[in-house]
Amino acid sequence: MWTDKASKIFKLVNKLRAGVVWANTYNKFDPTNPFGSYKESGFGREGGLQGLAAYCRLD
Repeated sequence: MWTDKASKIFKLVNKLRAGVVWANTYNKFDPTNPFGSYKESGFGREGGLQGLAAYCRLD
């Protein structure tokens, strides 16, 4: 999404059901944020502490 007003971005994003929405950029991820699927399009989360939890065993 490309726009000159942040209010337009927030209005549109609140109506979307999407995994990633970029505002005035593209293909930019923060590796510390969890990323995951919505409904049946995938499994679990990647990135951030939530993504690491699947690989950890706490005894």
